[in-house]
Amino acid sequence: MKKKFTYNPTYLILSLIAVNIISCFLFIRIDLTGNKKYSLSPVSKTIIKKIDKDISVTLFMSEGLAPDKVKLGREFKHLLKEYKTLSSKSFSINTVIPNNEEKEALAIQYGINPIAQEFTERNIVKIQNVYFGAVIQIDNKKEAINIFPNTALEYEVTRRLKEACDTTKPTIGFLLGHHEISRKKMQQITGELSHSANIESLYIDQFTDLNEYKVICLVGPKEPFSQEEIIRLNQYLEQGGRLYIALNHAVGQMSFNQNNGFINRVGIEDMLEDFGLKINYDFVVDSDCGRIRVTQDQGFVQFQTDIPFPYIPIIRNFSSHVITKGLNAISLQFASSITNVKTTSAYTYTPLAKSSSVSGIQNVPVFFNINKTWTPKHDFNRPNNTVAALLSNEDNNSAIVVITDADFMEDRSFDSFFLSNTNFAVNSIEWLADDSGLIKLRNKYIVNQTLEVVSDSYRRFLKYSNFFLPILLVLLIGLYQYRQYKMKRLRRSQPGCID
Repeated sequence: MKKKFTYNPTYLILSLIAVNIISCFLFIRIDLTGNKKYSLSPVSKTIIKKIDKDISVTLFMSEGLAPDKVKLGREFKHLLKEYKTLSSKSFSINTVIPNNEEKEALAIQYGINPIAQEFTERNIVKIQNVYFGAVIQIDNKKEAINIFPNTALEYEVTRRLKEACDTTKPTIGFLLGHHEISRKKMQQITGELSHSANIESLYIDQFTDLNEYKVICLVGPKEPFSQEEIIRLNQYLEQGGRLYIALNHAVGQMSFNQNNGFINRVGIEDMLEDFGLKINYDFVVDSDCGRIRVTQDQGFVQFQTDIPFPYIPIIRNFSSHVITKGLNAISLQFASSITNVKTTSAYTYTPLAKSSSVSGIQNVPVFFNINKTWTPKHDFNRPNNTVAALLSNEDNNSAIVVITDADFMEDRSFDSFFLSNTNFAVNSIEWLADDSGLIKLRNKYIVNQTLEVVSDSYRRFLKYSNFFLPILLVLLIGLYQYRQYKMKRLRRSQPGCID
């Protein structure tokens, strides 16, 4: 005879009390997200364990914040608790509600900027200033983080912790002397880079030691490099140097008297080809493209309209690399295709970004016809053209990131792709400059991730499965329970049966 189990709720109550007592002293979370959004990365864990100084974090959160900001603030507090559990020093977390002038002035003093937020009171829409940010203090050094929905929280905190334990920043140099794009036109990019590196301008001359620079950036040179300069760059790479090269290889001229495109060679192309990367003499065209404003005549009236211009490709096809992780799209202004050629070089070629499956190339010379009717069969007949690639050499730890457009790096707040363009450039340069793996955290909090395109047949399969599968499961469970009930009645009908 089977021994019947008797349920005693005392054990359950004691277990719940024990779990609650343990949770007061030990913070544990189980993260089931694909990108481990709610748990610290190994890079953060390594850095926080190295800190031998007391850390204080003050979180400023106004009352009446929007629900998404309240949720983000809760996530930030949980993230800070994970840092606290790993820290070997004092790690305090304080929350301040700026509900009076004194606390608001304190937030502004620390660098927390007010945010205008709408709210409704008695059916009247009003605007109030709210504060949402954090101040991290390590010894006497204080740094502010203004929190927005797209802020990479772990990256911002870990970056400041790294600066506290590693005071030597790498130096990134922007090359001059060939009519490159001015740093004044790339203030957003250089501003982001300045958080983790020293930014300088340099010339390749007899007085400059290139080995002092962790990364050298060549952004949009217009004039050719001399043979001596190419030799100096090769020597720099042999010593483990790293280059970020953004070339305006394909140049488009659009005006009243010029509508053509040409190739601008500066001499860097030959050096890259020796390493296995060839920049072709063509223009990439893509059906997924930007738009330009043109003036059209309709009778005696002139009006402006926006038309698609395939010479401005929108790139959404990225490889699975740290540099491109989390990017949805970048917009280029004229670009050439890149191909891998066989050489005896030790560099490994890795494509980073490609045009869409409905794209092609046009060999120079190119003449722009804004009234052209584009067809996939004749114009977009060469898909997936590489426009950005990586060359890496494991022998001397040198690396080169190449993209065949430089104008995309200029500050353009009106461009909807400006943030993604900035992220690609910053990611590339930070990856070249940083060996700690901190770059992996920049795009950990992916925003607006696009869904994978599926076929119509697979979409119909998912639709009908979602409808009929729950019904089928309910029927199967009901059939199973009916069978179990029937077998139980059959056993009870037998003589000598005891439940």
